Amino acid sequence: MGATARERSRDFGRFIGRVAGAGFAAGVLAAAGEYMLGAVLGDGRFWGVPRYFYQLLFGVEALWLAFVTAVVFAVAGTAYFGWASRRGPVALTSPALFIFLAAAGGVGASRFWATVDHPAFHGPGVWPRLIIAGVFVGTAAAWVGAAAGAYRLLRKIRRRAWLRAPLGVAALRLFALVLLAPFIGVELWALAGAQAPRPRKPDIFFVVMDAFRADRLGPYGAARRLAPSIEAFAGESVLFREAYSVSSWTKPALASAFTSTYPSTHGVISRYTGLPAAALTLAEALRRAGYRTLGVAVNPNINRAAGMADGFDVLDNPTGGSILEAAGPPTSVARFMTTPNFSLGFLGTLWRPTLDGLDANKRLRFWMRITRGPGRFLYVHYWEPHTPNPPRPEYMAELKPYLAKVERRRARELEDGNYFFPALIRNPSFRPDYDDDEIALGKALYDADIRRMDVVIKDLLENVVPASGREPEPIIIILADHGEEFLEHGRWLHGAALHREITRIPLMFKVPGYRPAVVDGPVNLLDLAPTIVSLVGGTVPPGWEGRDLRPYLAGGEAVPPREILAEGVQEFHFRGMNPPQRRIELNALISGGFYYLKDENAGVEYLYDQELDPRQENDLAARGGAGLDLFLAQRRDAMARLRAEARARALTPSRGFVPPRLEKSLRALGYIN
Repeated sequence: MGATARERSRDFGRFIGRVAGAGFAAGVLAAAGEYMLGAVLGDGRFWGVPRYFYQLLFGVEALWLAFVTAVVFAVAGTAYFGWASRRGPVALTSPALFIFLAAAGGVGASRFWATVDHPAFHGPGVWPRLIIAGVFVGTAAAWVGAAAGAYRLLRKIRRRAWLRAPLGVAALRLFALVLLAPFIGVELWALAGAQAPRPRKPDIFFVVMDAFRADRLGPYGAARRLAPSIEAFAGESVLFREAYSVSSWTKPALASAFTSTYPSTHGVISRYTGLPAAALTLAEALRRAGYRTLGVAVNPNINRAAGMADGFDVLDNPTGGSILEAAGPPTSVARFMTTPNFSLGFLGTLWRPTLDGLDANKRLRFWMRITRGPGRFLYVHYWEPHTPNPPRPEYMAELKPYLAKVERRRARELEDGNYFFPALIRNPSFRPDYDDDEIALGKALYDADIRRMDVVIKDLLENVVPASGREPEPIIIILADHGEEFLEHGRWLHGAALHREITRIPLMFKVPGYRPAVVDGPVNLLDLAPTIVSLVGGTVPPGWEGRDLRPYLAGGEAVPPREILAEGVQEFHFRGMNPPQRRIELNALISGGFYYLKDENAGVEYLYDQELDPRQENDLAARGGAGLDLFLAQRRDAMARLRAEARARALTPSRGFVPPRLEKSLRALGYIN
């Protein structure tokens, strides 16, 4: 006699309850393993955030992963029950069931692993797919094994009478301790590290204003007061009058600032290359000195995929996820919850992608509130002056005259900012044909964003940096990664030019106990890391190439003359494939009061007198003559020597890649064609 519908429903309910319960337990165990792995890889620091926040993150991941696995197991179990019930009683321990669950579990595992930012999961060809399939099967097998073990243990506990005996109870307690021991060990380890007394160190604010031209500030020659708050800060700081970038775009420039090496050494010259694993970064050096290292970088080039997170306890890139992803371990399930496909934007700034500097300040303030330590390195990277520069409502009145003079099609190009990068990728020698009105509009939009940048810096200094009078007072460094060009030398914006409007940057140090001063003499981004480490009493690593500027900060004396190199190299790849489809290469040498520039693509040389011709309007190389030819040859040889020395120390850059969601952000901003 066959079972009634009620009996079949009852059996199905019991069966699915057990299957889903097993999946839930497997998910919790998987999240627990990830939690312990994250703590171990973070040296017990829990990615620089308090234990309670990391425990909250673990709780979110455990519940989410448990829910996903329970659903996957229940769906798979339902299909299996419908097939197996026709052949007799359905047993949870049936091998066929677990084979089926292993295959179905790969569905959940695929979404979990697909959110991990690793090049093996996103590259072209067959091998990445095979790797992914292997990872899926392995993950699913681990879940299934954990579920099977938990279920069989429960069956033994329920059915075996000997477990009620004292020996059986002792065995169960021992088994429970074995399961809990890793958690207890990790917690005690982290707690011991957190309680270790350490002397208080000054916080360090490392503030980068992307694409900020030095000549937009009064101390660097500006006639208009576009940024009064930044200029007021400059008056309280040690300002370096002749500070230079080492590149024409952000990624290599910041890589050089972090590693104190030239682009020829670190090799970060495309969207698809990352910092070498062997390079010691500023954040890593400060972590060794006991600092918590936190970063909020709005520029999408500064991300984990590019190796820029090396040494950072937290690197919060709002264009790639929310605060959970910034602090989570590399395999964080929370990444699934924080992708654009699962946005929590309604919860506010901390949970949605944003390029706004005031939002970046809120995120930085959040990390400051929940982190403690003997000292904190706080890197914040703003986007405001960077293209695209859409007209801001608060400055629309002053922009209307410019907009009225430019036909709407071209005005939209200037507002969107996408007119430059696609054309540049197709042709490194691209020169836009904007007329005077269109150039004036581009400058007006840029100047409006300079004013907006000033508002953001004022908010940082007033609402984020601790109030003065607290001991020890923070060290604040404000700088730019590069400048911007508006056809002064035939180029538009940055990335394909290396004249002075691109390489000259503002650089200001405000250090407790150091008097305000204006320091002459050439310095560059390589000098930042050695100076910062020296200011907090650390040891400058031998592989860093920059100069320690602390003696000049203290005395206000001019930096002695020296040769400084700039390398405007950029390669354009299609999804990371080699060889590059386009390569831009420009090199500059600042030496002896002269600025020598060579455009390798066009085969053209330029030479300018720094003192007599600061705007670089009089190209001495165009004059010719025997004496000038010898002088150019000397500059050419000096540049080749510096580049050869940098290449002799070259490190192997990591195999860079752009994860799909980051690629979407870069494409929207015009970085990828």
